[in-house]
Amino acid sequence: MQQHSPYLNPGWADAVWDVSGAFVNDRELIAFHDFCTLLLGFSPFNIVHGAPLCAWNSGRVLQHLMRTAEEIRAAGLEYEKRNIALYYTFTNLNLKEEHLSDPIGNAMLTFSANHNPTERNAVIMASDALLHHVKSNFPKLRTVSSILKITNSGGKGKLSAYQHLAEQYDEVMVHPDDVLNYELLEKLEEKERYILLVNEYCIRECPMRALHYSTLSKMALNYFSYDGSEFDKKQATNGCRSLGTLLTHPKHSVLALNTPEIAKLREMGFRHFKLQGRGHANASSILFDLLRLVMRNDAADENAMHAIGQRFWESILPRIPS
Repeated sequence: MQQHSPYLNPGWADAVWDVSGAFVNDRELIAFHDFCTLLLGFSPFNIVHGAPLCAWNSGRVLQHLMRTAEEIRAAGLEYEKRNIALYYTFTNLNLKEEHLSDPIGNAMLTFSANHNPTERNAVIMASDALLHHVKSNFPKLRTVSSILKITNSGGKGKLSAYQHLAEQYDEVMVHPDDVLNYELLEKLEEKERYILLVNEYCIRECPMRALHYSTLSKMALNYFSYDGSEFDKKQATNGCRSLGTLLTHPKHSVLALNTPEIAKLREMGFRHFKLQGRGHANASSILFDLLRLVMRNDAADENAMHAIGQRFWESILPRIPS
């Protein structure tokens, strides 16, 4: 029987952890992975997802995601060395045949197909055209249906929609509002093929989620001249920027799950848990969630998780001469 690290959360030691931050927080993620592997005896995450700023990207249409080809390649090679799978977030809803010749997207697909030690490298998508392109030209890469797909196709809460996506893709992202829809989740077969987002910091039952995704996809295709001011006006009254709504609203409070909720999902048979981090300026929030969820929190010293986190940050900060 496999021995687990004493630092690993025993409640879900067999979970597959999938973290955001590829091509933006690579230094911190790789350092944290090495810290846990070498000093604590376990790998804190199995998959990293993300994409640089490009036409195929959506959900992460942010200026600080601009990367050179060499930076992208260097990050990919570091993940390959550690057997960490790469999931590209090529989730643009509006991709058509004319967009599929994009040199950045195709170069990344070629790299990931050729540097795939886990055979788990994947592409998260919302476009039927891109799905066909990946299946036809990069069969070594796994396909994942995006949250954008289930959201903007009106499939939220519908068992038939998830079943249809499971026929088309290797894995399916569950809509954040459905992660606590236990009646629906119980009916899903092959639960290991479904990915559950457990730290979504958007609001529940967001009335603007589909519009937000559509806006980001349009922006990615026309980044330097797209006018998003109209969407910004609508978002200002949506509640998702209100701390009171996020924390206390009976219907629209934040979607991030607590420990008992994640434990119940694991008991139901789900194993693939995703941690989002889009829009964050640094890796601190992602690493905090990893510490909170992946590591055990029942140690005699209730501050054990915080102490380990502090040790990690101290290990990567440059020393200040005395």
